[in-house]
Amino acid sequence: MPDFMLKEMPASCWNEAVPLGNGKIGALIFGGIFREKMVLNHEKLFNCSKAETPGPVYMNMDRIRNLILEGSYKEAEEIYTRSIKEAGTGHLKIDSYQPFAFMFIGQSIKKVFTDYSFKLDFNKAFTEISWKEGEVSLKRSTFISYDKDVICICLEADRKGYINARVNIEGGSGAKGLLETSLETDDDFLIYKAKYPNGLNHGAVAYMRNIGGSRYHDKDNIRVKDADKVYVFVKLYMWEDDGKAVKRIKKDIVKCDYNVLFRSHKKKWKELYGKLTLDIGQSNRPVTNEMLLSKSYNSIASKQIVHTMFNYGRYLLISSSKKGGLPANLQGLWNGEYNPAWSSDYHLDENIQMNYWPALVSGLNDCMMPFYDYFDSYTEDYKENAKRIYNARGILMPLAQTTHGKTDSYWISAAGWMAAHYFDYWLFTGDDNFLENRVIPYMSNIIDFYEDYLTIEKDGKYVFVPSYSPENTPSVPNASSMCLNATMDVAIAKEVICNMIYACEYLGIKKEEVVKWKKMQGKMPEYMINEDGAFKEWLHEDLKDNYNHRHQSHIYPVFPGFEITKENDSVNYAAICKAVEKRLFVGFSDQTGWSYAHMANIYARLENGSRAYECLSNLVRSCVKSNLFTYHNDWRGQGVTTDWFAGNPPFQIDANFGFTAAVLEMLIFSKPGFIRILPAIVPDWNKGTVKGLCTRCACTADIDWNLTEKHITIKLVPLKDASIEIEIPMGFCTAECSGCVLVSHRENRYITVILDKGKQSVINICI
Repeated sequence: MPDFMLKEMPASCWNEAVPLGNGKIGALIFGGIFREKMVLNHEKLFNCSKAETPGPVYMNMDRIRNLILEGSYKEAEEIYTRSIKEAGTGHLKIDSYQPFAFMFIGQSIKKVFTDYSFKLDFNKAFTEISWKEGEVSLKRSTFISYDKDVICICLEADRKGYINARVNIEGGSGAKGLLETSLETDDDFLIYKAKYPNGLNHGAVAYMRNIGGSRYHDKDNIRVKDADKVYVFVKLYMWEDDGKAVKRIKKDIVKCDYNVLFRSHKKKWKELYGKLTLDIGQSNRPVTNEMLLSKSYNSIASKQIVHTMFNYGRYLLISSSKKGGLPANLQGLWNGEYNPAWSSDYHLDENIQMNYWPALVSGLNDCMMPFYDYFDSYTEDYKENAKRIYNARGILMPLAQTTHGKTDSYWISAAGWMAAHYFDYWLFTGDDNFLENRVIPYMSNIIDFYEDYLTIEKDGKYVFVPSYSPENTPSVPNASSMCLNATMDVAIAKEVICNMIYACEYLGIKKEEVVKWKKMQGKMPEYMINEDGAFKEWLHEDLKDNYNHRHQSHIYPVFPGFEITKENDSVNYAAICKAVEKRLFVGFSDQTGWSYAHMANIYARLENGSRAYECLSNLVRSCVKSNLFTYHNDWRGQGVTTDWFAGNPPFQIDANFGFTAAVLEMLIFSKPGFIRILPAIVPDWNKGTVKGLCTRCACTADIDWNLTEKHITIKLVPLKDASIEIEIPMGFCTAECSGCVLVSHRENRYITVILDKGKQSVINICI
């Protein structure tokens, strides 16, 4: 049965509508019969403003550092804030992501409806709304052509001459005073134009084609009467002369053939969505989202909603991130407000990373390219930041951004966190060209910054100052988020330098620099453990941890990094387990939708499947609505999350992606030369199959398991010759392989195999 979701009723607001997207253009479908509303989106439509460059602030940095080292954290932050203000912040506004337009389709209703159904097919990126009026069956189908950027709509009935409909496009009430809009109509076309005060414009052309009946127009609509079937095609344009754009689109859009476009669209979509399949024994009986959510409200999430949410995350990523375009923002591609929460921006202290955690594991390599292209495009802004704030070479990224990369933030680790995603692309794909020409130049800029930023204390170790652990503050007098030696800052610096050494030694380049970088590694502060046995968030004895917080940045060495594992550092690994438990049980009411997703990923990495499942269940119970979008916090006020936004929290897509990533983490973990199979499987998933997993060993993996019958089959296909150690966490009695060489096994948990490039190897495990 194909993957899909069903809604019982139409949406009443945009953030409960059903999303369509082709990676560049999006639509939110409300699902109405008499009056259908669609929010149209375009990935590039931000309310752009000019970002001027403020003056430097590094002249006060030595004083700020000395105050922090003395423990005067709040005073240091006050001086920094004053320095920024005195430098003239210019215009560093984060420009808001904008709705493109609002489209309405009206249909004449002749009898009260029955048999209403609203379906989104993940396999085809296609919505279908169907209903009956007496004996007449009707449906409205919509997709956004993946390769032609056309919104395609079909209205049909099984009785000839039954359809009377109209189409309208407008800017919406929120556009008043913000931009100018206009509408032109004739019997064939509807032309919408919009312009901001800065002169940037955008527009849309809708074309209606009817089978049978007649077509006509009035001031605000194109209409059909007594038609057998109606097609509507819509194309968008941006930052182009209106006259030229409309002329070009009119010429193209009249040639559109719904069926031809749909065949091409389905083929390309299935190539992407079909890369991975999962079966955890879920029911395939059609059940609406509302029923799935209701069933999971007072208990753990059902297998069926987990399976649906897992596939929905992959669907949303393909829909909102396309090679050649922009990365998925805080709301992916979808927005119905002119002033969205956090500008629907790119948050670099957690959220954009979570958006892309599932991409490479799912084989969606092309979906990752906008991520790299976007951040590479702002390199000069990042260099300007490093110079202006720290008088340093290299790059310094903002905490959040949209249309420029300038910042007043002193946080140093955004660029390094992004570097993990760059390096991962090479690990997953084995693309040496990408490693040499994109990863190494990017990481070189980060290391240049570290060389100028880091100072050495009396003990010969580096001190990270000022330092920041997003978005937390230590429990000390005179506290400030500006302090020193945040564990995350240290962990990310170590990771970047380690990966750079690994890459350069692999390519046989930069040999003198490698010697220098190895010396830098030896000067890094050591990790610390609190008196209660928990991994410490700030590597300084005077800075006490604050457990009541949603961020868990200090867990970075285990997740999303993999510096610390149970195999290589059991002491710190146990301390991290303790720190995570403290966060959940002391600060569970300080969690959010995305933090539950983050915590589920951490627990999966720690091989605690029951806790991971509990976090996913809490997310479903508290922060998911009927279209399965995830929200910042629980709008019901049940105390499961923070109680922000007065019961009306914003949609945030990061937890949708984080949910998918967590399920993947429960199924497989990998690092170079190592794969852990089913590390956080739960008893409810005792039998299942997953096909198409990708690993950091540049190797794909299919897993078929039946834990009741004590059998696991693993199929591996490497992109290059490889030696891989594999752990079966539950242990095994026998391990046999074909198509590869089993060179060793130990502890009845680990085996090492030699794989040949492109050749499938099958490993049969009896547990």
